Amino acid sequence: MASVRARSRYRPRRVRLRDGREVTLREIEEGDASEIVAAFERLSAESRYSRFMQHKKQLDAGALERGVHPRPGLDYVLVATIPALDGIDIVGAVQYVRAQAGDDRVCEFAVTIAEDWRGNGLATALMSRLLRRARRDGYETIEGWVLASNTPMLALARELRFSADPVPDEADVVRVRRELQDGPRRSRTR
Repeated sequence: MASVRARSRYRPRRVRLRDGREVTLREIEEGDASEIVAAFERLSAESRYSRFMQHKKQLDAGALERGVHPRPGLDYVLVATIPALDGIDIVGAVQYVRAQAGDDRVCEFAVTIAEDWRGNGLATALMSRLLRRARRDGYETIEGWVLASNTPMLALARELRFSADPVPDEADVVRVRRELQDGPRRSRTR
């Protein structure tokens, strides 16, 4: 099981992207729920389909609730924010959750980047930090499912040293996977 210990807080960091714009990377907060909904609503239908692998007109309330209340040591959500007239806008987010298959050594990730924030290194910055956090929380493997047509996400996975394998009986889906632990396995807290 992923070690459930008092987790250290992620200290917010300002990051300058390749195009010169800056974002603040920080952990999700309960008060971010309305900004997550607004970020979802700004995504195109194609982006929503690429992210959720289904057509979604709105976010599921249960998923939103779980997203703003990650379980310490098991789930994690990191957001990229920019100043806005009403406070902040969320322009990117990454998360991992413990794998559904019941293997407590594996977590599943997801990444969402606003259309006008793509191609500037934001996804790489977010994912790099997510990988470190998953390793620190005791996960040995991180994986995700990507549409075969989502070439930017597959390129990011290659850049971050994920393997990519077709999913049996689903020609349009690829499983990307990366081992997180370097060297011998760590002992795990139960």
